Amino acid sequence: MKSLFKIFVLCLAAAIPAFGEDKPAPAANPAFDIPVPMGMPVKGIKIPHRDANGKLLMVFEADVAKKLDDTRIEMDELKIEAYDDDGRKVFVQIAHSIFNLESRILVGDTRSLIRRDDFEITGDSVEFDTRTRNATMRGKIKMTLLTADKL
Repeated sequence: MKSLFKIFVLCLAAAIPAFGEDKPAPAANPAFDIPVPMGMPVKGIKIPHRDANGKLLMVFEADVAKKLDDTRIEMDELKIEAYDDDGRKVFVQIAHSIFNLESRILVGDTRSLIRRDDFEITGDSVEFDTRTRNATMRGKIKMTLLTADKL
């Protein structure tokens, strides 16, 4: 049982890792350019985010996005593709979320999914820091290891 718990913790830590601790300070990361007017819903928006060198870090795709105020954007049916330094893709799906433009923290208050080629995690809610690419899931959490070869 202890070894199963260790495997679970290792996989959870690998779910959305910081992808290397030598990342630039958050202030050095370029700002998200989200072309959403205040209070007006925008349907079918796709937002790529690149680092200072132009490397694609992640892509946000939402069915509907609406700017609530100067710092918060509400998104429905959000899908995120994030890439680590090795080019592996992590897929995140959140039915309803709020993205804070200042802190760059995305909070999903509905059942959410995080998937990579070797695992899948679902939880009742998620908090995703887009600067560090770390996520915290809460509530009823289920993790499925898709292959034992990757461990």
